[in-house]
Amino acid sequence: MKNIFYIALTILMGLAAASCDRENITYDLGTDHTSGKTGTLDLTSFDAIPSGDVKEMQKQPVSRAVDVSDFSVQIYRVDGASETLDKNWKYSETPEIVDLNVGNYNLKVFSHEVQAAEWEKPYYYADRAFTIEENKVTPIDTIVCTLQNIKVTVAYSQDLQMLMGSDCKVTIVVGEGSLDFVQNEARAGYFRSDSESNLLIATFSGTIDGHEEVNRIQVDNVKAGDWRKITYDIKRPEPGSESGTITTPSITIDATCEIIDHEGNVTIDEEVIEDPNPIEPGTDPDPGTDPDDPTPGEGPKITSETVALGTPVVITDDLQVKINVTSSDPNGLTALTVDIESPTLTPEELSGIGLSDHLDLANPGEMKPALESLGFPTADKVLNQASAPFDITNFLPMLKLLGAGTHTFVITATDAQGTTTESLILVTE
Repeated sequence: MKNIFYIALTILMGLAAASCDRENITYDLGTDHTSGKTGTLDLTSFDAIPSGDVKEMQKQPVSRAVDVSDFSVQIYRVDGASETLDKNWKYSETPEIVDLNVGNYNLKVFSHEVQAAEWEKPYYYADRAFTIEENKVTPIDTIVCTLQNIKVTVAYSQDLQMLMGSDCKVTIVVGEGSLDFVQNEARAGYFRSDSESNLLIATFSGTIDGHEEVNRIQVDNVKAGDWRKITYDIKRPEPGSESGTITTPSITIDATCEIIDHEGNVTIDEEVIEDPNPIEPGTDPDPGTDPDDPTPGEGPKITSETVALGTPVVITDDLQVKINVTSSDPNGLTALTVDIESPTLTPEELSGIGLSDHLDLANPGEMKPALESLGFPTADKVLNQASAPFDITNFLPMLKLLGAGTHTFVITATDAQGTTTESLILVTE
């Protein structure tokens, strides 16, 4: 296998995500075949696994933390840039054999119609493109559904709880969604992600130790799948700063924001941005943003118009992988790296072609020719650039030669404004 991979790569360089819920085989043979030519979609092995659930090997039952039986399964016929709904079922009622017209389709699985803001309502979604050919069977197996809205929880320190009045609450706003977290609110709020990077605004209001307090913070770069935990504590004045007569509050509110991973671990203790136009106590603490309010600086953006970043994408013959890294800083990018996590594209495999599992695109050294042959920008095409696009589509057939596996490419971009990380997850079957 290694020899085939090396040979294929040399040629390239020379050119410059439950069947257990559906026990009986069911059929949907359809009635309308406008093209006159049909093929078969085989969903016998189709299964929807919410991200974080554990799927046992050898077709054993799935241990589910999320009930998928009421998930929606829809098939859309794709015609250029437009999609038309063709089939629609509940997951538990999905047939295993479906007769479809020849053409291109997209199968979508989702938990519910997502709202702007909801209590305890995680929104799971996944899709899979496929093609129906005349008199041929097209199988679809496991699809990993990932969290696509933003989870937010609010907590208070014990010191703060002892001083909080009954009127205290925190209003969280993300896009068009808004929820009020009252003092004893233990539920998680879920907010729709309307863009790749969202702004979260948290406004604490109420009486603290007899004084009215309003604290507003902004958290930038909030993304689908994030769990943001907003924690409030008290900040006492520095020793010696108290005046002889207390005419102002003796404490103030201090807020922090953490990103919690799916295992419940704190991965980042993120700095929050104080409201540039703080609200005075006694005024309306409406957290709506004004278009003229200044926007906080942010690090580079890592985007793709061809694949969903952070979501497993199965490599197909027509898949294109194009990534663009952009910086709004006047001096452009200062660093760009790619770290490879793969069961088959191991450090040993990579060393055989002059690469490693850590790729420094800004300072590639001896790896520069190999990196550029795979479609990566290097050196002066990265450093101080406002944009560093790369296209690794031609590398995908080489990756498939190594066999089945999930391959994660962790992309990290840095400029003077900060650091941004995104994951490109490619699946070979």
